[in-house]
Amino acid sequence: MTTEDERLRQTYRALGLLIKKVEVSFLRRKADLRAFEGTRKEYRQAAADYENWKSRTVHFANCARERRAELEGRVRLLEQSHAFEEIRTALRTLAQAVSDHRDTIRTSGRQETTADRMLWLRLDLLPNGTLADHTSASTPP
Repeated sequence: MTTEDERLRQTYRALGLLIKKVEVSFLRRKADLRAFEGTRKEYRQAAADYENWKSRTVHFANCARERRAELEGRVRLLEQSHAFEEIRTALRTLAQAVSDHRDTIRTSGRQETTADRMLWLRLDLLPNGTLADHTSASTPP
């Protein structure tokens, strides 16, 4: 994974956390205004301050949501690529284990079982360019 990919993921996560914090701030500030105790004049000032804060914060939150939405597709592709790479690595490891098993059976003089031969056949049938490339060194001549 490149530094740029990690930066993209980090930005996406940070924007998500920021949006959640803004939502919590909305709830808290609204509750504070509802629970306000003071004179009518003080309440009107607190309500005006809240509305001023709210309009700026709504704009900020909308900008953060838009930016996060722009990144979402790219992050999804990164996650899929990462998942595919993990699967490919696991399959290569499995193929190597099967190949090592085949070599061990053949060099130890043990009798191959039908299950062994079927497993090896399936390994040999894998398309070129995938796992077969990683086990060709142990494929029998």
